[in-house]
Amino acid sequence: MYRSAPRGFTLIELLVVISIISLLIAMLLPSVEKARASGEQIACATNLRSMGVAMEAYINEWDDWMPFYEYWFQHHRRSKLKVDPGGGWFWGKGYQRLGAVINGYLSSSGDEYNHVLNTEQGLWCPSHPGQMNNRYVPGYLYPRVTWRATQWHWASYGYNYNFLGSQWVHNANATKWFYRKKSWVKFPSNIITHADNAYSFPVTNTNYQYNAEVNRTSPMNDENSHDVDMVPDFREELSAPIGERHLKGANAVCLDGHTEFQSQIKWHSGEAEHRWHEYGAKRRLRFPE
Repeated sequence: MYRSAPRGFTLIELLVVISIISLLIAMLLPSVEKARASGEQIACATNLRSMGVAMEAYINEWDDWMPFYEYWFQHHRRSKLKVDPGGGWFWGKGYQRLGAVINGYLSSSGDEYNHVLNTEQGLWCPSHPGQMNNRYVPGYLYPRVTWRATQWHWASYGYNYNFLGSQWVHNANATKWFYRKKSWVKFPSNIITHADNAYSFPVTNTNYQYNAEVNRTSPMNDENSHDVDMVPDFREELSAPIGERHLKGANAVCLDGHTEFQSQIKWHSGEAEHRWHEYGAKRRLRFPE
């Protein structure tokens, strides 16, 4: 009995199969990309949740005082800061630079020298695009400790310094430094503490600058030296806005420790003013006792 040789695919059949497979891949890729982005958004929210827990631990240990920006998220010094009545200040002799205090509360060992935040070993947003820096200083180009990462703008998260508290970085006059207690805030679930940060405007000496700060308004003082809101709605001129890294939105953690996800425009809209500050909330100038 004669058997015919097995017949292979024709060229047209192969092209049809390849076309169908390509079409299925094209249909599947957006779903895969969205799933990946969703996973990164969840991982980032987990990081921020950890930062919220760390801040709550600090507040509980320090008599309800919230950490000011320089101490918490940048770097601090071991020696005592001397401040005169006129607002001048200087560090005492023999000061020693330490990492950001947040490290001690994020580290499982509780060691303040563990460099956890914003390093290759620690909390970093998986969707953060990184940045270019034109300024080369030996030892600073690839930071390995938190204070270098934040001081030189290699941060993926920012701190709401304009409400929570700040010192010398934002005002050379010590009489304008301020601090707050959590109990002075009536609605802590409304107030942003940490969030995804974004490309800053205007840039200085960097191509891409992601400051370790977030805010809704550029600081402006009225005749009584009170901060006033100069940006009723979101504008790109913000010096330290929230980012837009996750599905056209960003993560933030609030003062009560819960995390939220919103679009960047919603975070900065006029309706979101209460997320950044609370009018009437007390603050203390100079050092907390």
